[in-house]
Amino acid sequence: MKKLLQSLFILMLFAVNAMAQDRTITGTVTSADDKLPIPGVSVKIQGAAGGTSTDSNGKFSIKVSSSAKVLEFSSIGFASQNRPIGSSNVINVVLTTDSKALGEVVVTALGVNKATKTLGYSQSTLKSAEVNASAPASLFGGLQGKVAGVNISNTSGAPGGSTKVILRGYSSITGSNQPLYVVDGVPLDNSTAGSDNNYDFGNNANDIDPNNIESISILKGSAATALYGSRGSNGVLIVTTKKGAAGKLKVDLSTATTLTNVASVYKLQDQFGQGWDGTYIPSENGNWGPKYDGQLRSWGAIVDNSQLLKPFSFIKNNVRDALTTGIELNNNIALSGGNDNSTAYFSYGNIYSNGYLPSDNDSYKRNNFTLKGSTKYGKFSADASLNYVGKTTKFINQGGANSGIGSSFYEDILQIPGDIPIKDLQDYKNKFFNVDNYFTPYAENPYYSIYENGSRYKSDRVYGNINLNYKATGWLSFQFQQGADIDNAISKIWHNKNAPSVGSYNAGGNIEGSSRAADVGDVIDGSVKTFEYDSKLNALFNKELNSHFDLDGLIGVNYNDRGSRILTTGIEDLAIPGFYQINNSANKPTSTSAESHRRLFGAYASATLGYNKYLYLTLTGRNDWSSTLPQNNNNYFYPASSLAFIASQAMDLSKTPISFLKFRASYGETGSDTDPYRVFNTATSTSSPLGFGTLTFPIFGVAGYSISNQLNSNNFKPERVKEVELGAEIRFLQDRIGIDATYYNKLRKDQIIPLPIDPSTGYSSYIVNFGSVRNKGIELAVNIKPIKTTDIDWNLNYTFTKENSKVTELPIGLDKVVLNSAYDAQFVARVGQPLGIIEAPTRTYSPSGQVIVDANGYPVYSSENVSFGSTVPDFVMGLSNQFRYKDFSLSFTLDWHKGGVFYSGTADLLNFVGADAKTTYNDRRPFIVPNSVQKLANGTYVENTTPITEANTDDFYYHTSNKADAYTNRILDRSFLKLREATLSYNLPKSIVGKIGAQRASVSVFGRNLVTWLAKNNNTIDPEVSNFGNDLGSEFGEFRTAPPVRFFGASLKVSF
Repeated sequence: MKKLLQSLFILMLFAVNAMAQDRTITGTVTSADDKLPIPGVSVKIQGAAGGTSTDSNGKFSIKVSSSAKVLEFSSIGFASQNRPIGSSNVINVVLTTDSKALGEVVVTALGVNKATKTLGYSQSTLKSAEVNASAPASLFGGLQGKVAGVNISNTSGAPGGSTKVILRGYSSITGSNQPLYVVDGVPLDNSTAGSDNNYDFGNNANDIDPNNIESISILKGSAATALYGSRGSNGVLIVTTKKGAAGKLKVDLSTATTLTNVASVYKLQDQFGQGWDGTYIPSENGNWGPKYDGQLRSWGAIVDNSQLLKPFSFIKNNVRDALTTGIELNNNIALSGGNDNSTAYFSYGNIYSNGYLPSDNDSYKRNNFTLKGSTKYGKFSADASLNYVGKTTKFINQGGANSGIGSSFYEDILQIPGDIPIKDLQDYKNKFFNVDNYFTPYAENPYYSIYENGSRYKSDRVYGNINLNYKATGWLSFQFQQGADIDNAISKIWHNKNAPSVGSYNAGGNIEGSSRAADVGDVIDGSVKTFEYDSKLNALFNKELNSHFDLDGLIGVNYNDRGSRILTTGIEDLAIPGFYQINNSANKPTSTSAESHRRLFGAYASATLGYNKYLYLTLTGRNDWSSTLPQNNNNYFYPASSLAFIASQAMDLSKTPISFLKFRASYGETGSDTDPYRVFNTATSTSSPLGFGTLTFPIFGVAGYSISNQLNSNNFKPERVKEVELGAEIRFLQDRIGIDATYYNKLRKDQIIPLPIDPSTGYSSYIVNFGSVRNKGIELAVNIKPIKTTDIDWNLNYTFTKENSKVTELPIGLDKVVLNSAYDAQFVARVGQPLGIIEAPTRTYSPSGQVIVDANGYPVYSSENVSFGSTVPDFVMGLSNQFRYKDFSLSFTLDWHKGGVFYSGTADLLNFVGADAKTTYNDRRPFIVPNSVQKLANGTYVENTTPITEANTDDFYYHTSNKADAYTNRILDRSFLKLREATLSYNLPKSIVGKIGAQRASVSVFGRNLVTWLAKNNNTIDPEVSNFGNDLGSEFGEFRTAPPVRFFGASLKVSF
């Protein structure tokens, strides 16, 4: 019995020992360049057969015996690495790229990490250092001009204003052309709720703190975005944010101070001063007076028996000097750390930006809080993020004045003659510059608009996600993600009440006897609430089938629920001036509300089959069910496929200068549903426009509702986008020269368009599925590394984009769709033309090519509008330079847009008041329109002898009297060349950094939007600014909006 017990005890010892010797080692393999996980890395036990590979998140799990000593890690494009097997059960590995850089890992659709070698479509990645080089407040500030096929423009001259991002041109005629924004796998709302043409509170993507960004992946083609289904038809920007890493506590500090001023202002004629019809009139708002003579002249109102004197001379830099230098402060702190099983990350960012207008009424304040964490236990892992954004935006009214309510700063400043010192008017309560005695009754003191009128927008936003992962086997894992984005915002817009006192200068007491109308003032309170919930369940697989084939992909489902509620209440005619409350009026408040709610369910799958590490075929499919479409047409499928062939891996090119050669081809389909409530007819509050105003119900306590003027339909189907993409990548001389070329051909058809119909039907429009637009383009990216040594690194990146669009179909009977307009100028979509051409009246000509004029000598305008050209540029080029010498680095980016036209409301008003240089033609002496004739009653033509007199010169430049020529002066060349960004940085020596206990530190000086060169015929305004939103309608141009901003500053970054 004793021997038996001894034998059992020995057997147990052997069993326990054997069990202890066989164990499982797990870990994560990441890239040294970007710290992102690397999928598909081979993990083997040295000297043993078999092994495993990392999954899509760079994680692996492998069983080892007591005899195993070393693990081998290898992946194409990365230097292989051997790691000894110690006592730890966790081995994390960081791989560095080899000379061919074939293993670069990027973020693709649904946040899946893939090696670029496997992609059969174009994809661009920008890292945190590129995004934050010049300390921008918005993630877009560091992207402009750096990626082919991506057009980024700041449409606003105010802090926190909107940024427009368009990938591969415009293709939707009446729908959205904005890309989808995805942050850590969760869609993010990018609406401009609360904004309109006169108030721009920014788009919601501005809420993302650039300091938290690890990388931005840009997917432009349909094959790349098909997994996003109907939401990916305009491309996708995938933002991956920073997270905690194993190790001791790490602290990153950054601070930047930026000065801002106006980048460019309109150039005025400097020959003629205040007056009208060639006569000096001190109460006029025009520059149609006599020539400047430098003599002292009295001007403005006589107040208390005194009047102001000034030289009758042009004042240089008058507008620029009236504006101030603003300041922007950008501070951020981030803490991260953890162990092999759990990590944590926290950051706080603060932005304060005050624009170039006096006071803080054009300011932007933002606070960002981010908290992230991750943990793992066995086969389970979880991570979560929570972001809070609190911001306050103040904005000064732009565009035209709200007649009878309040004035507009930018419209008023254009109406100040060039001899009047604008800056002096800032004392708007001064007896000479106040409401009663401002120099002209035809405009208001612009500074009154700044200090007495205004707006405020305050938003509290929370967004984040929870991710749960389970690794079932070495090749199969499951993921569940729940994301949310909730925003609650309030806004207030106000105009103060004012009127010239009876008998004052502006109440008829001026030399012309003109009176300025009163401003009754108003208050508008708004509330905007938006929400979005996004759920995904995925099964991900990554498996080597045999020595030749490998397979990775996913299968999943997605449920998205989003909506909004907007409530606006306003009153007009303030009872008490300066008291901005809804009850401060004898009039009843008027309220409007709008609610929107939509749901989307999608099922999708994607698989990539690799052959011998050089040929990759990807097949993708997604089916969506949308609540905004008719029930019989709400189910639609989007397929995609792509092929990547790495020729340099399949063939021996070692004897050639080619270090890498890849060909790719793809075909994809995406599309879009439509806005909610277009299937069934809806009821709206009744209002009837009358000759003297609008009659709005309720009236005398009686409510009124009627069916909407738009006839909805239950027969339309979703829009569809079909796109073919071909591309090639080639690198020479050990990657010293790299070229990436892409051609795409995209067709968006079945566009959902409100079609105008005969009002006798009781409706103004009805919804139809008709209309298609084709986009073709070439994208080229060239990378050159002239010098690459330990001390010197020189990198040049050149991009070229040429995009052509054509409207190929519109509904039968509809020759054009009007997208936007101003006076007689229209921005239209017309069959056979690029999407977005500007049409307006112009001159008519005799059969012999001479200008036809009327009896007054003015050119006769055309009966039909003619095309002035497309808003699409002929091409776009970008050049980025990065040069490093030891610890110094210098970089800059140039951005050139050539061609296209735009409408300028600023030019319109400058021509009306005689401030534009074009109005000095012939020194404003009488002239006969060159090469002009008059048409007689019998149809013959005779030479024109009727001159444009000096008294009528001003009428020659405005559309009410000379429609034939007015639009030539306000439809301008869109071309520009900009120095987008310049940065000089210095990494402080470790001997200095170590004294404060830091690991590294750097200082930088930088600038953005530093220099702008405009086309010869455009001395007016930057063509990128617009107050027509941030989609297709904004391509029309601008209407008396704010000029752009220039930034220059310094930053300090320290890591502990």
